Amino acid sequence: MVEYENKLNQLEEKEQLSDEMVQKTNLLVFQLDRQEQYIRENILICGLEEDEEDNDDGEKVLFKIADELQIDLEDNAIQRVHRQGQKRRNNEKPRPIITRFVSYKKRNEFLTNKRELKNIEG
Repeated sequence: MVEYENKLNQLEEKEQLSDEMVQKTNLLVFQLDRQEQYIRENILICGLEEDEEDNDDGEKVLFKIADELQIDLEDNAIQRVHRQGQKRRNNEKPRPIITRFVSYKKRNEFLTNKRELKNIEG
């Protein structure tokens, strides 16, 4: 009888551990989903020329685009701006600019005006 009780206790402990693991897994999935939502605040801008002399990180280009689109953009609205990949020697194909906005609202301002980008010279 004692042997069965021990086995029953072991099974109950395993079940409790399994419930804890399920709860921890659910929490991790929730946290991962929140992180992915923050990642979705990025915009990838392709086809913008690079200055050969200047080490262009993309920030000047982004502010120029914002001015052309008449979007009020401040430094604190942007978390990070940079060119993606290594700089190419002959600049045959410009590297895309990846921009991470702090505000979802500012990101959407850019996205709603993206058709106007074709009208901007340079």
